[in-house]
Amino acid sequence: MPHRPVLLVGSFPYKTVKEVFDVAGPALAHYAARLPDGEAQGWNTFPAATLKNAKGLRPSGRTARMQPEMPAYDLYEIMPGVDPSQIEFAPVGYDKIAMNSYAAFRESRAAGKIAPGTRFQVSLPTPFATIGARCVPEQVPQLMPAFEQHFFKEVDTIVRNIPADDLAIQWDIAVEIIQSLLGKRDGLIAYAPMDFLAAALARACERVPANVQLGLHFCYGNPGGRHIIEPDDTGLMVKFANSILAVTKRNPTWIHMPVPHNRDDDDYFRPLRDLRLPGGTEFYLGLVHLKDGLSGTKKRMEVAKKYAPYFGVGWECGLRAFPESTIPDMLALHRAAADLE
Repeated sequence: MPHRPVLLVGSFPYKTVKEVFDVAGPALAHYAARLPDGEAQGWNTFPAATLKNAKGLRPSGRTARMQPEMPAYDLYEIMPGVDPSQIEFAPVGYDKIAMNSYAAFRESRAAGKIAPGTRFQVSLPTPFATIGARCVPEQVPQLMPAFEQHFFKEVDTIVRNIPADDLAIQWDIAVEIIQSLLGKRDGLIAYAPMDFLAAALARACERVPANVQLGLHFCYGNPGGRHIIEPDDTGLMVKFANSILAVTKRNPTWIHMPVPHNRDDDDYFRPLRDLRLPGGTEFYLGLVHLKDGLSGTKKRMEVAKKYAPYFGVGWECGLRAFPESTIPDMLALHRAAADLE
């Protein structure tokens, strides 16, 4: 391979999908096999409306917040006497967003802005990201089956309307890590331990047809361009990835894990020795940081190579918090990192 592959996790600071494709497409032609739409609609913020407008749910009177400085939001609960399987959730809306973005993708490709063979990447929060973040913890196991099927119907719509050889779907695994496994939400892990979460991710993986590419992005949050909780090392991600891979019948096309800019030490990367990656699954490390440029990125790569399987490069999360003026430099840095041996 003449260079390492590049992965863009999802978000960009641009206001339109066209800007993302017109800028990132030429910058990473033949380096990034997939291009996301930039998530101009946000990530897991507007899906709260599917709970607010659901028939059979109500505000519980309890609230939660992601960080002390962020506003609190309502937690929902099942109305008394309602069978969880009969709850009518309002549309989430990712299917319509994906189809509109795909139309822009096709236009940019026809205009020569996107290299032939590049796929359109749909980066999605998992069903658990809505239920786990916005419902009372003790009812999460009751609510997940019905909401999963509701959400998966939108995934099915995406798959029906976008040609398989043009499509890649990425599940963003953030709420699972931050709010449950790392204990950011009091009490959630008791109802959503790792085996529960791994089984839910397996179902999400298996809903994506075999001829559509599938990615898993392990995430520690990114409001304001920084992690909500910095990972101690790659150990939790490796354990969680192995748990998912052990129970899913659908191997992912790629897996991505973040690397903070100040972690170029052996301790951070050493757990990657235990990653049981299926044959043919691409592995990406989010170690490209504009803060210390190519020299810092190279240093992280050199340490990672001692412990990781062959890996592609990217940033640790989405690029939404970056100033627009820095995006060309950031994409150029991705390309330069990919060209390193």
